[in-house]
Amino acid sequence: MLAEGSWLYTASIARSKQGEDMKSLIGVVLLVVVLAAGGSFYLRGGNKITESQVRALYLRADQALAAGDDKPLCEMLSKDYVQTTVTKTETQQAEQRYDREQYCASLAQSMSQLRQFRETFGGRMPLRYEQKVNSISIASDGRSAEVEVSAIVEMAGVRMVSRGRDTVERSRWRTYMTGSRSITHVGRM
Repeated sequence: MLAEGSWLYTASIARSKQGEDMKSLIGVVLLVVVLAAGGSFYLRGGNKITESQVRALYLRADQALAAGDDKPLCEMLSKDYVQTTVTKTETQQAEQRYDREQYCASLAQSMSQLRQFRETFGGRMPLRYEQKVNSISIASDGRSAEVEVSAIVEMAGVRMVSRGRDTVERSRWRTYMTGSRSITHVGRM
């Protein structure tokens, strides 16, 4: 047994403190490594987009449209979303540009009208809507995708055929639409 105050006892205590300090240092280093790995996984994994994530976004959009619910549709748009649409009829052409706020307001109004039509027609939706994702091109950085889409809407003797290109991005584990450019032809059926 070591006597208190002896040089051997003092050296033993010093080694014990060094061991505790070393364990604390190793613990801190391990914590930093784990946090760095977790942060890297969060930033890289949460910002990479895949074709299946893009398709899931369009499926959710179709489901929200079928339900006549504009809120999920608006939540799919990034804060800086911009839509440009050229609408062509037999006699004229017009170009419209909407930011997110304007698009969401227009969408809310359209969905409200569709819900009223649905009530008038006894719960049936008085239109035919079909959207198709024609191609998905993932950017080289893996953070965004260009999506070519086409859609057909038929209602009350009017047919609208649209072709467009959407930009979809992934940020913080969420997939957003950041922009859309389309041409829509409107005519009689």
